[in-house]
Amino acid sequence: MKFGVGLPNFGRTTSFDAIRRVAIAAEELGYDSVWTTDHVIVPRADIEPYGRIFESVVTLAMVAAVTQRVRVGTSIIVLPMRNPVLFAKQAATIDAASGGRLIVGVGVGWNEPEYKNLSANFKNRGKRLDEDITLLRALWSSESANFHGQYTQIADSVFAPLPARREIPIWIGGNGEPSWQRAAALGDAWHATGAAPEGVAAAVKYFHEHKPARPLLISARLTVNLDPSVPPTYEYRGAPRRRLTGTDDDIRATLREFVQAGLQHAALWFPTDDVAVGLKQMERFRRDLAPEFED
Repeated sequence: MKFGVGLPNFGRTTSFDAIRRVAIAAEELGYDSVWTTDHVIVPRADIEPYGRIFESVVTLAMVAAVTQRVRVGTSIIVLPMRNPVLFAKQAATIDAASGGRLIVGVGVGWNEPEYKNLSANFKNRGKRLDEDITLLRALWSSESANFHGQYTQIADSVFAPLPARREIPIWIGGNGEPSWQRAAALGDAWHATGAAPEGVAAAVKYFHEHKPARPLLISARLTVNLDPSVPPTYEYRGAPRRRLTGTDDDIRATLREFVQAGLQHAALWFPTDDVAVGLKQMERFRRDLAPEFED
């Protein structure tokens, strides 16, 4: 298994200094990747924790500039809220400038008022995302840009520079069957959020039964707290989610469940309210827990 670290680009106490410190520490400690969260302009009802947030793509560009090795990724970009051609250009720029370190995680999102704030259509977001993924791959593969879709049309245009690898990995975010279907058809990875091992196992079973179009990595975004007094489950928008917490033996046991279920990559969000606490937990996890599970 590979381990990445979620960057604290959202929350009341966040700052770019905190983001930078976490990114540099992740690289120095040997983590595989660092990840941003995407919201742009949420309604006041969702002010916690997304009212204060550093924009995801700009943050990754700044983080790529202060790191050398660690991969940088979006977990996830709500692409149907954005102009997909502009996003393709932003992603290609980061990838070219960073020497091919970008991972693009995409999803449909859930916040309908935020879509409205951005003059985007919430109701057709699934269809738009499917087309947008095809558009990204087309723009990243050739400087000659031509695309004729239902939502985007490009004729006789130029797209340059291309990504360093001519192709940026696209990870499909989501927890339910629609995300499994999209990952199998269009993705390089499936990237769940807060899934329990049984949720990962159900997705892996689906992928075994419905052969993916590409080799498919199984990934999850997980909240971590090495304070054993923190409960192992929490609720988010009415749905239960799993947290890595408890004693070191408890966390090892849970990670073994995830490995047995088929998880290959975990993006870990350590406590963000106090960056010093998060950094100490990152170091301890990497030293005491990660080695047993790394490839």
